[in-house]
Amino acid sequence: MMRTSFRICVLFMIAACGPAASGGDDDDTTAATLLIEPALSEHVILNGVAAHQQFTATLRFPDGRLRDVTDETSFLIDSAFGMFTANDLALGTAGKTAVYGTWVEKTSMAEVIGRLKTVRVDPSLPVNTPDLFTGPEDPALAPSVLYPPEGVVMPRNLGDFETHWTGPDGLDIFEVTLATEFTDVRVYVPGGNGVGGGPNPAWMSFAATEWIAAVGREAQVDYQVRGVSTANPGKVGVAPPRTVILSNDSMEGGLYYWAAGATPGNSYGIFRHDMTKPGQPAEEYMTTTQTGGRCVACHVLSRDGSRMAITYDGGNGAATVLDVATKVTQPEITAWNFGTFTKDGSQLLTVSGGTVTVRDGATQAPLATMPAAGMATHPDLSVDGTKLVYVRYAAGADWTFGGGQIFTRSYDATTRTFGAETPLVTDGSNNYYPSWSPDGQWIVFNRSDADAYNAVNASIWIVKADGSQPPFELVTGNIGSGLTNSWARWAPFAQSTGQQREPMMWITVSSKRDFGTRLRNSSLAVGDQFPQLWMFAFHPERVGSAAASSPGFRLPFQNLNSRNHIAQWTERVVVVQ
Repeated sequence: MMRTSFRICVLFMIAACGPAASGGDDDDTTAATLLIEPALSEHVILNGVAAHQQFTATLRFPDGRLRDVTDETSFLIDSAFGMFTANDLALGTAGKTAVYGTWVEKTSMAEVIGRLKTVRVDPSLPVNTPDLFTGPEDPALAPSVLYPPEGVVMPRNLGDFETHWTGPDGLDIFEVTLATEFTDVRVYVPGGNGVGGGPNPAWMSFAATEWIAAVGREAQVDYQVRGVSTANPGKVGVAPPRTVILSNDSMEGGLYYWAAGATPGNSYGIFRHDMTKPGQPAEEYMTTTQTGGRCVACHVLSRDGSRMAITYDGGNGAATVLDVATKVTQPEITAWNFGTFTKDGSQLLTVSGGTVTVRDGATQAPLATMPAAGMATHPDLSVDGTKLVYVRYAAGADWTFGGGQIFTRSYDATTRTFGAETPLVTDGSNNYYPSWSPDGQWIVFNRSDADAYNAVNASIWIVKADGSQPPFELVTGNIGSGLTNSWARWAPFAQSTGQQREPMMWITVSSKRDFGTRLRNSSLAVGDQFPQLWMFAFHPERVGSAAASSPGFRLPFQNLNSRNHIAQWTERVVVVQ
């Protein structure tokens, strides 16, 4: 549908503004046919250098006469693939697409195929390293790929794509490939740079430009690891290729999270990343280096990214609201532990001592109090701001309790009134950190049999927001127990995968799972582990099976040597212009 709309638009625009017809009475062009040549051309985009092709436009008359109208013709191509300068095409993206030429009211097209080929050799290796990989394959030498897992779904604009592998001993140079029907990206690297996971651990990362070029417009991309021994060259160890499923749409939105430095003296606090800028590390936004050493931890943002509510110095500490663009903070007149903004950011619902208070987003002034039959915490408003989900607990504090039960109710921001409480998950387990999906149909939450704060055995569950389906564990997204899979949150936009555009949404989670060969939390003491932010896809049409969630991948912009928690999303990252 998108491609059809593009073509209709193209034909309309260039037909409307094409050149006027020329010629005398014996040169009637009404019955002439416009030819764009070459009708089919195929090009190699080598190491990121655009391929060029000049096109001609010719009128063919019924009597066989030909007239060159190249200089009078407007040429156009989908800008995602390349651009025209007069009749010269610079093709920079792999794939198959159409070139359109319009002369007066006549439009014709040609087909273009771009094949991308990129070869990068690590500077520590000889430039002729690719020649070592022409020998016969030996299954006994096959590396074992640890990351990413088979069946993973990723945003097509993820950027720094990594793969990790182990063994066998003796292999010391590796070829890692990204491939689609139209792309072949190969990188040659030395091995032995991993920290564990098996014999001869290694990993490598594609540059964001390499990943995006390789992905192109395809629905999936294959990656493969091959290895050789420089001491005994000749045979090539080949791991079976694996497939990454790609989202149909690029990832958008901003992620703000709390990170603690790995060593004394490192700054900690709020970092952020703009998902539309792949390849960039997270930015320090409000850390101890910017607050005079004060700890900024719990935080929540308005969906438009313009306001952020924060707490200082841990539970029950001072709280305030700041303007994200300027970092100007309001006076610290009160305290709270959790919060959620209305859709326009004009109101903030905060929690302190089990009470939910409605506050003015610009002044923090209390406007109303939510009635409840018990202590309430962990509030989250739906995208449209009309529904609230929260947790009720019997004993403990806003952030540390057992026996949490999840409730929903309506909220009217105009009258600042609440509807009746509706129980959603009240099965006796400890359920907490609920969050509304972008479409308002689902609520993701955490469950554990321990305290809600930093529970080692926390797992991620899903439930239909109207209660029509029972709670369901996202088994594949969790991958196991004892990994502190905590603070599950939705990315702000629903997306899809595949030609049938199967609905899909993203969930992020802080987790102490192993990260291939680079971070082996399983070999560290609990207090020495490094939780990282992971993401996986949720497929609502598959609920009831393990395929409802895909395997997770680590978000690449984080510092691997920090402890990362409380990922909160916005629809955009607001910066000072």
